[in-house]
Parts: sequence; structure tokens; C-alpha cells
Amino acid sequence: MKTLYAVYREAVKALSDAQCDSPEFDAQQLVSYCFGYNKTGLLMHSGDAIDEVKLIHFEDCVKRRCAHEPLQYIIGMWGFYKYSFKVGKGVLIPRPETEILVEYAVEKINKKGLKVVFDLCCGSGCVGLSIAKRCHQVMVYCIDISDDALEYTRQNKELLDVDNVKVIKADMLDNSSFIGLPRPDLIVSNPPYIRSNEIDTLQSEVLFEPRLALDGGDDGLVFYRSLCDMWYPLINRGGFLAMECGEDQANDILSLFLGKADKGNIIKDASNLDRVVVVAR
Repeated sequence: MKTLYAVYREAVKALSDAQCDSPEFDAQQLVSYCFGYNKTGLLMHSGDAIDEVKLIHFEDCVKRRCAHEPLQYIIGMWGFYKYSFKVGKGVLIPRPETEILVEYAVEKINKKGLKVVFDLCCGSGCVGLSIAKRCHQVMVYCIDISDDALEYTRQNKELLDVDNVKVIKADMLDNSSFIGLPRPDLIVSNPPYIRSNEIDTLQSEVLFEPRLALDGGDDGLVFYRSLCDMWYPLINRGGFLAMECGEDQANDILSLFLGKADKGNIIKDASNLDRVVVVAR
């Protein structure tokens, strides 16, 4: 019977041969997922014989990762901001740079006393639910067109045990279905922003993610035009619109708001890349 460490090393080699970017990290995460041992536990139990049923599951997970299926989809959970979220096929994977939207929102809500937040293109709900968890005084509306995404939002709402959230299916490119909802004080959005002709050139892992959550049209700006023309005018005076974007899109997005917004600024991410565009109402 194989030992835990032998199985781990075999996985690292297989992932390395498959040209996965972080074979040791991926193997450690799969050991934790399948056997329940973190990095320290792996060292402490390296000589342990392992259960055959768990081994079959582990080897299947390694094969999926070798085929470049995202690690997050295989594990089914991923950390974002201060919490963990359920993720899987049909929903965009939460990424660290998107945490900027949460940090910005929490700061503005607490400083300005904002009450109503829209999370447009909410996906897994990681942004809106994190805001709701941190700011109990606001009502957050998580909005998406994808049934798959909204199912994850609902599951994550239950997982985080937040009751100041409403989950709504609607098309961000058509705001006519929002009659009856309160006007937002803050809109946050991580919309699709990849140019259509660039999607097939992305990492193989990214191609597992739903095209609906990636495709921003020919120039990548389709959803930002909607945010500018349809959504920005709905924001209460004194409110804000915060949008994640691609690293080369911030100035083009700001230009959409010329003549509409008096104030706008760009927030950089940890890699010093333009990541979030904010305009004040």
C-alpha cells in the first residue's frame, strides 16, 4: 500500500509533466481536499498508508487537474476576502484582485452611511455577499443573468448566513426589469471584459470558465457602456459606481463618463496594474 508522501510526490510529477503552473501547491491542495491533511499534516503523516477509496478519488482529481481543469472547480470551494465560497462549472472563479471592490465598498459604506448596494454580474456572489457580511446595515441586491451563477449565489448566501441580501435574475444590459427596486447608493460590478477575439487565446484553465462571464464584446466594453448609460443615472446623489476592469481598459472606461460624472479615479491592484474604476454620482 502506498504512503501519503509517495502519492503526493507522484502527483507533483504528474502535474509538472502536464505543465501546470504550481504543481506542488496544487498537489498539497488536493491532499488536503482528499485526505484532510494540510501542509504540516502532510509532513507529520508522510509515512502513513492511505485508504484505497480515498486514493482513487485523489488520483481522479489529479487527472482532472492535469487536464487543466481549474483547481477551484475540483475542490468546489475557494477563499475570497475573509470567507470561503462554493464554486464550480458555470461560475467565474473568485480572484484576489476582485477583493478591491469589497474593500472599497466597505470603506464607503461605513464612511458615507450608504444603505443600498447592487452587485451586478454577481457570479458566485463573492463580492456582494462579502459586503453584506461586513456591513449589516446595508441591503445588497446580487444580480446576474445566469441560472448556474445564481444557484451558487444562493448556496453561498446560506453558507455565509447573511439575511441582508436579495438574489435576483436579470439582464444587466436591460434595466427595465428593475422597476420597484430601491435606487442604489453604490453599484459594484465585475462584468465580462475580455475582448471576444482574445478569449480563445487565454490560459486553458480560464477556458473552463463560462464564456458568458468573460466575453465583453468586440472591444471588451459592452457592459461598461450599459453601466454608464443605464445604471449610473439610477444611483442616488452622493453615491458611487465601482467597476473591475482589464489592465488596459481603465482610461477608456473613464472616457465613457465624460460629461456625466464630475469625479472619477482608478485603483491599482497589488501588481500596480489598473484594476478598478470608480465614478462618483
